[in-house]
Amino acid sequence: METEKAAYTNRRDLLKLTVIAGLAGMVSIPASAQGQDILQPPARPLPTVDTRFPAEMAPGVFLVPDKRIPLVPNIGIIVGTESVLVVDCGLGIESAENVLRLARELAPGRRIILTVTHAHPEHGFGAQVFRSDARIYYNSAQRDYFQRSGQTLLDGFRAGILPEGQKHLLDGITLTPPHESYDTAETVINLGGREVRFRTWGTAHSPGDQILFLPQERILFAGDLLEERMFPIVPFFPPMIGVGDIDVANWEIALNDMIRLQPRLIVPGHGNLGGAEIPEAVLGYFQTVRRMLAETDPQTANLPLLLRARYATWENPEFISPALRYFQQRG
Repeated sequence: METEKAAYTNRRDLLKLTVIAGLAGMVSIPASAQGQDILQPPARPLPTVDTRFPAEMAPGVFLVPDKRIPLVPNIGIIVGTESVLVVDCGLGIESAENVLRLARELAPGRRIILTVTHAHPEHGFGAQVFRSDARIYYNSAQRDYFQRSGQTLLDGFRAGILPEGQKHLLDGITLTPPHESYDTAETVINLGGREVRFRTWGTAHSPGDQILFLPQERILFAGDLLEERMFPIVPFFPPMIGVGDIDVANWEIALNDMIRLQPRLIVPGHGNLGGAEIPEAVLGYFQTVRRMLAETDPQTANLPLLLRARYATWENPEFISPALRYFQQRG
């Protein structure tokens, strides 16, 4: 009981640290806004990774928090005695440059390895910044999906995902494949005194999603297989992302496997740190969507509204309708 209490307290303190880190860059009011009506809703923040306030989750294991900004991922930097592993690098060149600079500061002189949790643009389309100074490492399914769909994703994000004032963030992007890849469901790399396990299930949220697990620290980086207190991103946006690029059944297998790992901390793709309650919530959501579709007539029932009411504290309700369309088409 004392051990469980200590683990809870530790996680609670880390959650506080993450929130403080996120707020630290948001407290000042720009000079241009002074004297204006501050009750007006702010413009959507620029999805650029802010690396000024990394949180150290365990000795040498750092989180750059997303601050709950759309299209900004949580980013990990894992330091060993020989190498440093960067987990995701952000949407564009500026974000990736910020992340690379921080990795060098946290691990001077170490070899740099970049991996991304999956091939969607907000997690890794700045990878070209790492091309000459690091080794880029994906799994083969992720690599192949990136090669066949990278340009479609780039064009689609620019045309339909980014607001007009943010499309420039994808200017100058060069689609950058990995230097190396692995072909198995699992592999392990040693950073020097620190082991990191890679695990993939093939297609889930996307082709080649992978998690990174630190067995000694019991910290798990989940990418967009998990969002915390947000509607899961079922990215069914044809023709950019079709039904064949998603497999929720495999996604559920991955979530159950994560729970079995008994992680002390889970870093979701977006949102705050947590534990097994995050994958449990996503599993429950998928079950709820299936049940509601089976029990109601989607032509007459307003399912998005019903789901929004059921999960009233969750953010990003724009992902409800794509999930419903996916389940209706997939059956």
